[in-house]
Amino acid sequence: MALPRTASVVIIGGGVVGCSIAYHLARRGQRDVVVLERETVGSGTTSKAAGGIRAQFPTETEVRFSLEAIGVFERFEEEFGVDIGYRKIGYLFLVSDEEDLRGFRERMALQRRLGVDVREISPAEAKAIVPALRVDDLVAAVWGPSDAMAGPAEVTNGFARRARELGAKIAEGVDVTAIPVEHGRVAGVATTDGAIATPLVINAAGPAGAAVGRLAGVKLAVQPRRRHIFYTEPFPEIPGPVPLTTDRASGFYFRKEMEQLLLSPGDVEDIGEDFSVPVDRARIDETVEKALHRIPIVEKARIAGGWAGLRPLTPDDHAIIGWAPGVEGFFVAVGFGGHGFQHSPATGRYVGEWLLDGKPSLDLSLFDPGRFARGAAVHHDKGPDAE
Repeated sequence: MALPRTASVVIIGGGVVGCSIAYHLARRGQRDVVVLERETVGSGTTSKAAGGIRAQFPTETEVRFSLEAIGVFERFEEEFGVDIGYRKIGYLFLVSDEEDLRGFRERMALQRRLGVDVREISPAEAKAIVPALRVDDLVAAVWGPSDAMAGPAEVTNGFARRARELGAKIAEGVDVTAIPVEHGRVAGVATTDGAIATPLVINAAGPAGAAVGRLAGVKLAVQPRRRHIFYTEPFPEIPGPVPLTTDRASGFYFRKEMEQLLLSPGDVEDIGEDFSVPVDRARIDETVEKALHRIPIVEKARIAGGWAGLRPLTPDDHAIIGWAPGVEGFFVAVGFGGHGFQHSPATGRYVGEWLLDGKPSLDLSLFDPGRFARGAAVHHDKGPDAE
């Protein structure tokens, strides 16, 4: 499609966050919304997500994001006409350290107060849920039976399709090359397909968020890091369904995907800003070693393949959402640390409120873009770390 010469809003990034924002703006009646995606919709970080959906977060703001998102995912097929494969498989965290367990208990108190079904269970009860587990070195487990999974690509395409139906334009294969700023205010975007004049640019570029920020002269503390996921050949020895199970001591996590096991070593690595993420074959050995410790029967499985994806992390492990300091008309929604998919429904709605009503209906100061420069970042024990 030919790019329009002008737009009311330009969203950079056609992943799940950008498409959710486009949908919520268009749904509220915002005209001339344009999404620019350098590859294809949902092809970046979104396509590499494991699809986990949990309410086990350390802050009230993030728990509320999760609860709202879960409500949307539960109704998604009915509202968007797309089967996203939503199912409540649960999240199971295996804890072998007393201090770690104390942190979980503090977070669980907050989560339960907000209505989340989360429970501390014994190692034996964890083994009853996943019989293949080795549990003799655990002190407890934490079980969220209502946590779930869904298909990131299906959710992204559902938001994108409905946004288009409501009048938004989504241009694929378009790279943003510059964001002109005049008198302290965004004037538009320059792209490989021409320029668009606009008073409002939204940076929803995922791992490329810092690079896009620099185009407008804005420094954003987003560091893309690589994470691996491998999958086995069909492995009936561990029958499904299997919750997303994380070994807190090693970071290793796994779940069942159809007849295969998905396995991840859980570690993330700095990769600078080289956004190509080839699979590091050495990670297979690390993954197998961690898997054998926790689920010994996996020695009978064969690794069939795998992929690597990027997690855009921030120094305090919280997203960056809000007006960029120093440049009017430049809004930021990046740095979700791997849970942009599961928080995308709430992110889209609150960003839509912020832009159209002047402020969001939930206090989003936790995500303030200026917090790092002011030394006001809030570091929490982030607890669970697998999506």
